[in-house]
Amino acid sequence: MSEPGFLEEDRSIKIQKDAISSAIISGDGNKVVIYQYQLERQVEPQKTAQTEEIGSNPYKGLLAFQEEDGDRYFGREKQIEKLWNVFRSLHEDTTQPEAPLRLLPILGPSGSGKSSLARAGLIPELARRPLPGKSQARVAVLVPGTHPVEALATVLARIATNDQTPVAKTREFAEELKRINDTNIYDGLRRIANVLPEIAVSPMVVLVDQFEEVYSLCDDPTERQIFIENLIDAASDRNGCVSVIITLRSDFLGETQRHPALNQVIAKLGVIVPAMNTEELRRAITKPAEIALHPLDEAVVNLLLKDTEGREGALPLLQFALTRIWSGLRTGVEPVKTLEQIGGVGGALVDEAQRIFENLNDEEKKIARRVFLGLVQLGEGTSDTRRRANIDSLISYKDEPERVKKVIGRFAHPGVRLITLSSNPEGTETAEVTHEALFAHWGQMREWLDSSRSDIRFQRRLDEAALHWHLNGRSKGNLWRSPTLDLLRQYHERAGKEITFLQQEFFQASERVNEKRCGEELS
Repeated sequence: MSEPGFLEEDRSIKIQKDAISSAIISGDGNKVVIYQYQLERQVEPQKTAQTEEIGSNPYKGLLAFQEEDGDRYFGREKQIEKLWNVFRSLHEDTTQPEAPLRLLPILGPSGSGKSSLARAGLIPELARRPLPGKSQARVAVLVPGTHPVEALATVLARIATNDQTPVAKTREFAEELKRINDTNIYDGLRRIANVLPEIAVSPMVVLVDQFEEVYSLCDDPTERQIFIENLIDAASDRNGCVSVIITLRSDFLGETQRHPALNQVIAKLGVIVPAMNTEELRRAITKPAEIALHPLDEAVVNLLLKDTEGREGALPLLQFALTRIWSGLRTGVEPVKTLEQIGGVGGALVDEAQRIFENLNDEEKKIARRVFLGLVQLGEGTSDTRRRANIDSLISYKDEPERVKKVIGRFAHPGVRLITLSSNPEGTETAEVTHEALFAHWGQMREWLDSSRSDIRFQRRLDEAALHWHLNGRSKGNLWRSPTLDLLRQYHERAGKEITFLQQEFFQASERVNEKRCGEELS
């Protein structure tokens, strides 16, 4: 095994982009091409003379490190080495009957850095040190969302067509993934991969980030089963064309018992991401600033270390504090002063969220409340998680859409990025809370959640019913009637401003059919 320090010397990689893939990482003649399902839409901040002097912010805030950040990801060198060795061992001889499943689970609590370790650590490492006999790999990166089969089909279609929005091929691949073979196994992923050009020399790695969304966001148990079975079947194929990496929040381990084969793989091969020790944290803090030619002084580094060590889920909070420190440098504020102003590592996130909220007027504050509650998936026996939502679904029928988007934009502004904006393959704008740390640390958010859980559950129930009605030809048979309609009337009286355009139409249609039914009964 190589010494953990090898990355210090062999860190050089080249990162490029093209029109289709999100990143091309190369090193020592090797190449890793990354394709993503979700397209993040970022608005770059305007540059000034001072920002040019200081340089762009090398820290990530609440955002996870991505594949293209591999050259500024520090502190996890030992874990990258461990993961690479485990992943390599899964590929040593795939033709043997007892060859292990090529599925690497990366586990840890929220805020432990799982996503960053996989995406900015392990994946770029495949460019530095490829799998045995392979000089190139194609990496399909996706988060499952509400429809994991669609997410997988989309990223596969991008690889197959070199098209950013391959609608027809996505539809074709989704059908393939849902097709069961003669032995009652969903093997579509394996079949699709086996016919990709040059698959023998350029294998595919499927990275499923935030795998817990298969349980927290996907409500269809059949689709969940299809998705998981496709992954396991492809990872067990002796041709060795497909390997799988998943990142999973450890509090969702119990959910995997619904799928024994997956549960057994996790129990056997799962790698737990440990908390960073002092020296690892020091590298994560100091190295990006050194590369940006503005090293942080030792006093600030020690304060950050003291405030971070032993704090649960501290990594995103640390990164957020570092972004604020860097922003302060741009305006001539010393790092120690910035750290005092934001209340240390734990206070930076809360300070920023509350500052933005307090600068909204009363009507905008109501919109902000609705938006943030719309971006939470309530936990059932687990912690609350992020929920990716179409922006249109966050706009009530009484809102001015542009006003809602303006409020969202305040929290999604570069340098803040409490909300991340994206677009799905159909071009629909989506939003999600950038990190679940916001749920745990922002008092205003906790207050909203504690007082609104029953309403949130009813709202989601209404949302599903209205969407089902709309997608099925607005059939009268899918409308609500008493006693459920009575609950909707009460909710409408209490929280009518929270209802979307589609939900309002569903409510009105239910009322009309109910009134007609009552009239017929009286006549």
